[in-house]
Amino acid sequence: MITVRELIEVAGMDTTDVLAGEAFLDKELHGVTSFDSPDGHLWLRPGEFVLTTGFPFVAQGRETASGLIQLIDALAERGTPGFAIKLGRYIDALPEAVIDRANERQMPVLSFPMEKGWSDVIVPVTSYINAKQRQELDRTHAIYERFHRHLTSGGSVENLAELLYHILERPISIYLRTPRKKLDVPASVTHAPPLEKLLGRTGPNASAREPLTRYRDRHLIRWLLHNGETQGAILLWEVERDLHPWEKVAIEQTAALLSLEIERHQTLAAACQRFRNDFLHLLVGGCDASRDLLYRKAEEAGWSLADHYAAAVLSDAGAPDIMHTWRERVSLLEALRSEWEHISPSVLCGLDRENRILLLFPADAGSAEPSPEAVESVKRIARRHTRPLCLGIGRLHPGLEAVPHSYREAVIACRAALNAVSNASADGQSAPLVVRWFARLGLERVLFAASPEQEARRLADECLNSLNRYDRERNGQLVRTLRAFLEADGNHAVAAEKLFVHKNTVKYRLHLIRELTGLQPECGRDQLLFRIALTVHSAG
Repeated sequence: MITVRELIEVAGMDTTDVLAGEAFLDKELHGVTSFDSPDGHLWLRPGEFVLTTGFPFVAQGRETASGLIQLIDALAERGTPGFAIKLGRYIDALPEAVIDRANERQMPVLSFPMEKGWSDVIVPVTSYINAKQRQELDRTHAIYERFHRHLTSGGSVENLAELLYHILERPISIYLRTPRKKLDVPASVTHAPPLEKLLGRTGPNASAREPLTRYRDRHLIRWLLHNGETQGAILLWEVERDLHPWEKVAIEQTAALLSLEIERHQTLAAACQRFRNDFLHLLVGGCDASRDLLYRKAEEAGWSLADHYAAAVLSDAGAPDIMHTWRERVSLLEALRSEWEHISPSVLCGLDRENRILLLFPADAGSAEPSPEAVESVKRIARRHTRPLCLGIGRLHPGLEAVPHSYREAVIACRAALNAVSNASADGQSAPLVVRWFARLGLERVLFAASPEQEARRLADECLNSLNRYDRERNGQLVRTLRAFLEADGNHAVAAEKLFVHKNTVKYRLHLIRELTGLQPECGRDQLLFRIALTVHSAG
């Protein structure tokens, strides 16, 4: 294509021949034609520049301005970039009303010299357009060759950014979510907005994006979409005009090679994650593998293994589209891994056998649960998710052999969180992340267990073993006191009367029970747990 301004020069005309629409001479055209019939505009193609004498529009006694205004309106509707009219033959000059209408419709109008014939414009302009198209084809072919050489030589993403910069001669920024890369060429580009924020959240809305969009009317962004999710972007700085075809080719070639890099990285990451998932299944499955074997397999998975872990299970409320849910979980897992990739020993993350996200937080032996910072990092990532997430956190049980116990507790806590999300949704409320700690569960730890009876027996062992041991070793009355206190509905005086002891003795024994079990006998929630434990204990 060429502009009206170029047409003036190629046709041997002068800017003094511009009668109207001088501000719109940079409109593009792809051909020149002529007509002198009242309905000739009906057969015009968009982008065709028109040559005319104006005769049909002033003949048959019609008023000159009215006929030409109708012509301008008709051409504008057809997408005509402008027209030239022979003055002095049928029309001596353009009326002011016609000039005003041409400016209003952004229609350049030229004075076509009397001495020139139609072919004096059509032939050179057509030749010029053909020459430009040949140049475009040659340039496009050269660009394809450069990108082909980059691909066959195994060029890096950094080399690709440099290549695009040298072709476009325009500062660019490239951001990839996976593999995580941020490139500015030249490196002095400092006014770039955070592309991570421009990418926004992943999910259904990402797939609706136009691949090439404007940013703040001054820059262009070529989004990189993969499996319906935005995985990166190419940002061209200070490009207010429309791109030439060869520039678009260069951008699309860059986008294609970056998409290949994303696909390659995700394929490798998926294979690595499957290996890591298998290791996590081994770790939480209660196998009899030696510590040496576990440490060796952890090293093969790229992890440094800590001595103690607290397990957590992350899930969402689900979606009708199972594959969409799967992609979201994989994307969420990638975000979590990126969050913790620089931590040592790292948080172990993968998918359990139910395709829930499994997290193992390294912890000190004296800690009862993961650090608040670890939970906060999950909350930050959850805010970018499209649906509420449920996080269940198990207690810390010292040693690698105890990880299955923490995992079982995390699953129960996650089910309790899912139940809370269902209730909140029914009430019209929702939160980005619902967290449940197993250590803070009441009756839910039994209700949401895979085997409520077995969980009740575990609860009985946890609550009463230490008390029975104390009673045996010190001839104490802790279990009997606890039972009497619960039967008295938490009344110290009534319990003391039944036990034939002073009320302060009951309070002292309850204090010992708190220290030995970590539960509060006076607390209604913990009283329920004690009741379940005593019932199971009595049943034998």
